[in-house]
Amino acid sequence: MFNNLYISLKWFKSLSAKFFRVVPAFTALIVLLTLVSQLSTLLASFLPLKVVIMLGSDRVPRYFPASFAEIDRDVLIAALSVGTVGFFLLYLLAERMIAWVTSLSTSRLLAMSQKMVLFENQEELAASSYQRYSRALASGVFIALALFGLGWFYPWMSLVITSYFFMVLVLFWGLHEQSPGFRERLESKLPQTLTLAGGVGFFIAFGFLVADFIFWSPPGVIIAIVSLLLSRQIMQRASGMIGDLASLRRQQLKLDALFFHGKVLLPQQTRPEKSLWPLLVPGGRQAWVAAVLNKLVGPEEGNVVCRWHQLGIPNVVGLIVKRGERQFLIKLFEINRSSWALHEATLMAEPASRLSAPRWVGATQVEKFHCLIFELPQGEQPQVRQVKRLSQQLLGELLAAQPHPDAVKRYLRSRPLLWQRLELSLVERLRVAADTAEQQEDLAMLLEQLPLLQQQLKALPVVLHNPEINQDAIWVPTADTGQSVAPILLNWGRWSLEPVGSGWPEAQKPLAKLGDALQLAVEQRAELGDIRVEQAELAALAFALERECNRQRYVQALELLPRLLERLATLEAIVRPGAVNAE
Repeated sequence: MFNNLYISLKWFKSLSAKFFRVVPAFTALIVLLTLVSQLSTLLASFLPLKVVIMLGSDRVPRYFPASFAEIDRDVLIAALSVGTVGFFLLYLLAERMIAWVTSLSTSRLLAMSQKMVLFENQEELAASSYQRYSRALASGVFIALALFGLGWFYPWMSLVITSYFFMVLVLFWGLHEQSPGFRERLESKLPQTLTLAGGVGFFIAFGFLVADFIFWSPPGVIIAIVSLLLSRQIMQRASGMIGDLASLRRQQLKLDALFFHGKVLLPQQTRPEKSLWPLLVPGGRQAWVAAVLNKLVGPEEGNVVCRWHQLGIPNVVGLIVKRGERQFLIKLFEINRSSWALHEATLMAEPASRLSAPRWVGATQVEKFHCLIFELPQGEQPQVRQVKRLSQQLLGELLAAQPHPDAVKRYLRSRPLLWQRLELSLVERLRVAADTAEQQEDLAMLLEQLPLLQQQLKALPVVLHNPEINQDAIWVPTADTGQSVAPILLNWGRWSLEPVGSGWPEAQKPLAKLGDALQLAVEQRAELGDIRVEQAELAALAFALERECNRQRYVQALELLPRLLERLATLEAIVRPGAVNAE
């Protein structure tokens, strides 16, 4: 911890030297304005207390300054009230000036660095970072001045606050070294932890003040009130200063690239201890893999043999594990893929009938990473020449898979279906690319019939859709005879429920095969027997339309309209208009 603190302070020193060298006047001015803002806030909080005290007294209290006793009570109350408003307005003015000076100084810093545009919103990041730095510097100056003032008028309070800071530093250091959970909390919830520490510090100062009045020699009432307000401000400024400096430290790579000539923007790599990759080192993965299998499968004699299995998804890794006669697939998800792990586990816990997936074993956590375990039959990944045929086969099997009713209910309560996502605002964007009269006519007709399209899609039963159908995600089991059997899919983290036909390839030749696949699926799902081929093709084309619109491939989206309108017209002719309106 202290080594990291030393490195951070060294970097802050170099950053300070850069700012004071390039924009010394602006930096000093912002620090001064920030101090004015903080003092104005303090006085705007202090003066109302005096007004309330005077309102509850018939005369000016004797512990007020002697000069106040010479002023009429009502005049003094009015003057203090006006002063409160004045300090609040001064605070607002100082904040406006801080924003203005920050903008000027940031522009000068970026101009002096002479860098290309490095990333989006770099001006906003530079401005906010420079303001954080200035605010942290001003908070440090404020804390030093406040402790010095307390040391002059109320030395015991200054000693209590300083001692508390030292105790917190030692406590944090000890917990950081001994507790991984506390280290994780400091990294993920630093502002909340600092706020809690600041609140405890204020109550310790308040408790000492009360004890001093009861048992020892207390200061004057005015000094006590000011000390209490200052202790509150000191704790808040200390928490804010550390939070600001920590935020700057997290942006070090970008700030170095923005402000320093000799620095370039390097990709920000995840720290090794926060990544799952150390768990995959060949020499160390057998231990946790064996522990996971013992927990979810049960203890079994035999060595554990692990080998890498490519899943084709960034931040999701796979291991094929052999133990005895059984083979397993273990999938480990990075923190930013946790939602995919939970989504996949939700489907596997309530699997669809005839789901083209390996047999579900269970889910657990390895350290802080989600881990899913499947029992994998003997087999292999397909050759490139086999992928197209197997993908077509898997799409047909997804039509036949019957989602679990509970999973369907949970999904419908949580996520929108195609007919809900295909909104007017999404389709209207096609106007920007509709150049020909024919395209404009087709688009106008689609916009007019969009409610009918939504009704047709809403009436269709839902089927499973899996966008991860590729070579890495397909596994081809081998039977005892050595012949391949039905393929299975290994990646289900992005599954969804869509109207039947959605996700089927929209090109002419593959789309023509949808009817045959639908007839085969009817053997497993009788409810699909009432679905016309035109309805399923309509869903496939509507799904492709939404996809192209979201990708802003408006030319390709417009090319889909004639075929989509053709299916819609066919279905409209079959369904009686009165029935459509009744729905």
